[in-house]
Amino acid sequence: MTIGINRTQRLFVLPAGKGGFSCLGFDVCEERTRKLATELAVKPLAHRKGTRRAYEAYEQLVEVARQRNLATGWRAQSELTPEFMGLEGKRVEIVDCWGQKRRFYVGKSTGFIPVHLEIARRNSTGGPAVMGAPFASVRVLEKSRY
Repeated sequence: MTIGINRTQRLFVLPAGKGGFSCLGFDVCEERTRKLATELAVKPLAHRKGTRRAYEAYEQLVEVARQRNLATGWRAQSELTPEFMGLEGKRVEIVDCWGQKRRFYVGKSTGFIPVHLEIARRNSTGGPAVMGAPFASVRVLEKSRY
């Protein structure tokens, strides 16, 4: 895969689909690399932040995680939101790190590196990844499953 690097905006530019692309910030890539390496108890490839080698280090760790999942069923915890561990299926009201208040059901994605999801309603079939942590507050509104 050929990745682009936008140094001005500090982004890796990743091809996606027919003519599309996605982006991953240098800082986010570095944090994911650090957290996943710690969880896997492996040392990532040596790299400098914002370089092609930095993205390759992250990709290499994802591959190690994928192989571990295939061999044992292991699933990473490093991308889950700590405040929501154990709150899956519960409706919460949060005030995020930017001062915005939101209400949603806490979901969890599938796959070997899951993330917590913001599920809008009980009958929703999915939602976006949780953003805005660490939260100023988290309040459980009800205990029923979505």
